[in-house]
Amino acid sequence: MNFEHQRRPQRASRMDVGAYALSKLAGAGALLMLLTAFFWLLPLGKNELLAALGVSGIPLEHIVYGYAMTASLVADAITSLLRIRSRAAQAALYAACGLLFFGGFMAGSSPELWLRAATGALLLLGMRWGKELFSKPTLWVPFFALIVPLVCVVLY
Repeated sequence: MNFEHQRRPQRASRMDVGAYALSKLAGAGALLMLLTAFFWLLPLGKNELLAALGVSGIPLEHIVYGYAMTASLVADAITSLLRIRSRAAQAALYAACGLLFFGGFMAGSSPELWLRAATGALLLLGMRWGKELFSKPTLWVPFFALIVPLVCVVLY
């Protein structure tokens, strides 16, 4: 029996999963870089804006890698299960996941619920943009997945 033929599809699927994970991390790194640059340019400061959203005790890295990444993985799973191919439908699904996840599950109820939900929808649309941007294997993918988050955390 030829066992090499049986192992080849598993190896390819593991490589696909690794490339998917690295592209998700690169998209999150790009989103973290954009948010860090936004907070640097903002005259209010990070703490005041996060307090306005009702998430003042949560670090920016946790919002991107904990909440937005998890919601993005859920949106990807739904997209894959329902086999949604239209970009507009995928964007609507991502926005809906951001609305539900950040508005309902993140930090309970507060007066800033709609503002937090809209921010979640924008963050998830940013994660979708990162998924498309880093779908092809280039040297930018590991750079945004590994180096950029470290620089953002150290500098901010």
